[in-house]
Amino acid sequence: MPFSFPDDYGYVVLAHCMSWISNMYLTINVVKARKKYGVKYPALYAPDSHPNAESFNSVQRAHQNTLENWAPVQILMAFNGLAHPKFAASCGMIWAFGRIVYGYGYAKGGPEGRMVGGMLSHLGDLPLLIGGFVTAYGMITSQGAS
Repeated sequence: MPFSFPDDYGYVVLAHCMSWISNMYLTINVVKARKKYGVKYPALYAPDSHPNAESFNSVQRAHQNTLENWAPVQILMAFNGLAHPKFAASCGMIWAFGRIVYGYGYAKGGPEGRMVGGMLSHLGDLPLLIGGFVTAYGMITSQGAS
């Protein structure tokens, strides 16, 4: 069975690349926070007794939360992109931008500062989830017709 990508799939690849930019931004934030607050490896988080625990942990948590969600979002974007590349790429770009806003807000305002970026991220990831069901349905029902 031959396989080819849709003509507009390059937009999906671009959105994947933008998610790497988001991840690099968040990684750099953690590296800078480690140096600023003196949290040494291999500790993932600063202990509660650390004088800057909340500040460091907010930066680290923004990155960790992104990593927890990154793979599912990327897989959904790739699969949705096979049927609806511009939709998938748009959602992926919104998600990637939302993660930057999320990380910035979390670092500057603690847990409450993450809300705007979280909402933006969900404007990208929730449509991808719904789209995943739509794409799966379309693929399943088109196979039954052949």
